[in-house]
Amino acid sequence: MSNHLKIRKVAVLGAGVMGAQIAAHLVNANVETLLFELPAKEGDPNGNVNKALEGLKKLDPAPISSPARVSYIEAANYEQHLEKLRGCDLIIEAIAERIDWKSDLYRKVAPYVNANAIFATNTSGLSINTLAEAFPEELRHRFCGIHFFNPPRYMHLVELIPCKGTEASLLDELEIFLVSTLGKGVVRAKDTPNFIANRIGVFSMLATKHHAAAYNLGFDMVDALTGRYLGRPKSATFRTLDVVGLDVFAHVVNTMRENLSEDPWHKHFELPGWFQYLVDQGSLGQKTKRGIYQKIGKEIHVLDLHTREYKLSDAKVDDGVKEILRERDWAKKLAGLRNSQHPQAQFLWAVFRDVFHYCALHLEYIANNARDLDFAVRWGFGWDNGPFEIWQAAGWQQVAGWITADIAAGKAMAASPLPAWATDPARVAVHSMQGSFSPRPQAGEGQGVRDGSYQPRSTLPVYKRQIYPDRLLGEERHYGETVFETEDVRLWHTGDTIAILSFKTKMHTVSNEVLDGILRAVNEAEAHFSALILWQSEPPFSAGANLLQLMQGVQETPDTGMFGKLKGAVNRVKYTAAGGGGMGDLFNAATGNVPKVEAVVAKFQQTSMRLKYAQVPTIAAVDGLALGGGCEFSIHCSRIVATLESYIGLVEVGVGLLPAGGGCKEMAQRAAAEAQRYSSDNRVDIFPFVRRYFQHIAMGEVAKSAELAREMGYLRPSDRIVLNKFELLHIAKEEAKALNATAYRPPLHQRQIAVAGRTGIATLKAAMLNMLQGNFISEHDYNIGCRVADTLCGGDVEAGSLVDEQWLLDLERKHFMELLATEKTQARIEHMLKSGKPLRN
Repeated sequence: MSNHLKIRKVAVLGAGVMGAQIAAHLVNANVETLLFELPAKEGDPNGNVNKALEGLKKLDPAPISSPARVSYIEAANYEQHLEKLRGCDLIIEAIAERIDWKSDLYRKVAPYVNANAIFATNTSGLSINTLAEAFPEELRHRFCGIHFFNPPRYMHLVELIPCKGTEASLLDELEIFLVSTLGKGVVRAKDTPNFIANRIGVFSMLATKHHAAAYNLGFDMVDALTGRYLGRPKSATFRTLDVVGLDVFAHVVNTMRENLSEDPWHKHFELPGWFQYLVDQGSLGQKTKRGIYQKIGKEIHVLDLHTREYKLSDAKVDDGVKEILRERDWAKKLAGLRNSQHPQAQFLWAVFRDVFHYCALHLEYIANNARDLDFAVRWGFGWDNGPFEIWQAAGWQQVAGWITADIAAGKAMAASPLPAWATDPARVAVHSMQGSFSPRPQAGEGQGVRDGSYQPRSTLPVYKRQIYPDRLLGEERHYGETVFETEDVRLWHTGDTIAILSFKTKMHTVSNEVLDGILRAVNEAEAHFSALILWQSEPPFSAGANLLQLMQGVQETPDTGMFGKLKGAVNRVKYTAAGGGGMGDLFNAATGNVPKVEAVVAKFQQTSMRLKYAQVPTIAAVDGLALGGGCEFSIHCSRIVATLESYIGLVEVGVGLLPAGGGCKEMAQRAAAEAQRYSSDNRVDIFPFVRRYFQHIAMGEVAKSAELAREMGYLRPSDRIVLNKFELLHIAKEEAKALNATAYRPPLHQRQIAVAGRTGIATLKAAMLNMLQGNFISEHDYNIGCRVADTLCGGDVEAGSLVDEQWLLDLERKHFMELLATEKTQARIEHMLKSGKPLRN
């Protein structure tokens, strides 16, 4: 890396919605950041920036990984602080989308730009070459487009767009920084209006709007059809428009209308009367509390096109169409939609057809290859699969034939034929193991235009850190060599000395069989490997214990009592991790003999302890949810390596239980160690440290980022946070090697853990009694809270007494079993299994 430009400090120009959030994500990634805005007319000249920084704390979803981080962003204004730009290696301009305003700003700041800095614009669609003209010629080779998607912390895509003179090495440096430091997926786009993702994504929305009108489908019906059924976000089409803002969408469509007069679909780049009506009224969507939808109390209302009034949203997808949409195989799904006579199905086929047609015709002008187009749409719009992936999975020739027939029959939105490469009878795929198709011949390949070429993935060294990068349909994936595999887990390796354990259960929940698998994996790792990593090929890390299996253990005879009721619920169970320990693998639970519950709880504790005291380093590579038992395993490993988007917490109280896989024990132990560390003399007061952990557990709090998990004490100072989830496994392996480099030994068994004892319990109980009397918590909440307090404080002993880990494990297990025997806890578990939501009783 030594010959690379090091991006040490970044300035963001413009503290609007995007600028402020880009600055927030830079400090999420530990990058020194300056945020510039116009000086305030009166008072503190930084008033405008400071207001934007305050606003960051209120946004939901939070753009910043922890509110404490906002203070790391340095506020600046163009009047007093332009000199500070000289020390910045990257300057990102994110002001309003007006070429004249942007050009004025460039002329103003250019004299302060360091000769080695990169200057990039976050425009979402203006011409990079036109903007570059306002930049001094001697700096133009350091200019490019860097297009983040909203919200920048969560959207994986960043489009990089060179201007004619941009230095190639500069783009490489920027890509490395974006991928590894900021955790982004980078796609290089050509300088065409709206680049790749917005060009295709917005066209898809316009096609959806066009066909919805043709088939007379209401907004909520369209959203019911175009969300998760198609592998797209729940917000589907029109709800997404409300989130984006109707005014912002209008601007993007205007850019297309003004700059794409040659586009065969040009006549469709316009917005209907109702759209203008809403904008004129100031109903711009989520930010004005009303747009296409409006929330009234708890009910969602939707605009009725005919009356222009809001009515209760109650769209129902036709049962026959639902059957087609539930089909996993794209070939059968698209054939079903095309052959169905139902308007809902006809509508969906028409949208697919026109989007495929549009992508095929424009591919060579807007993107370098089909992979870049598919990833741009996936990462920028949250689709599970890109347009070309779906077309290929459904049978390239079959779909191409359907599109050609529809164009001939005058059904398509534009009459232009598919390009020759798309109808080539030899074409079966655009994505293959050799790479992805590019319609343009590579330099020096003569004029084989019709053939195009297959472009492999980028060879930048940063991508060697992604052992398993995001994959396209059509690419094979091979997860190493198997050591052993059961129905619930698989232990494997990639040809080195590090063993990797992955769960196979739904939501990666923990069943009795998963516990057996982990215990076996630790034994294998100690015997034959140098380390053990717990890693899942996709999130979540683990949604916790298998509740259904647990409940069956409570019933002596499977058909009486609660299990009889549960059996009916089984068919309706929703898998969720909201507030509960996660739902188990039903099939497993419904068969097989259920071992005695207490033995399983003891085995859970034994498994956590085995991970903690293994003779080789154990590493939890966490991405997504790590709740309940998933959190307990993680905190017992030698190290946690977590992606920033890890949501970690001990949530057992949501189902009327308390953490009993070593979670309470570990937190009591950490509290004692922290008290020891922070005490100035021999009088150690453990209570304040215990109280903090008590609050997290008794409230079932989940950290909304790995950074917050560190503040809450789930991550230790030595645990690592990773921004790019595709680098997680690589970094976990490096961490294992680093631990072994210092001749790893497991921690020594702690035989003397100081506890807060009965005075600590009394203090916590008094606080809870107040909450009970004020009706903030129920009797059962109080009962659970008292047991959490008893466990964390070490039971009925003197304050400052010394206990060992087993003492604390026995306490948490005893309370767990006693709670499990109560009717109210059983009702909470039953409710969670039926509805996926916690019950307050």
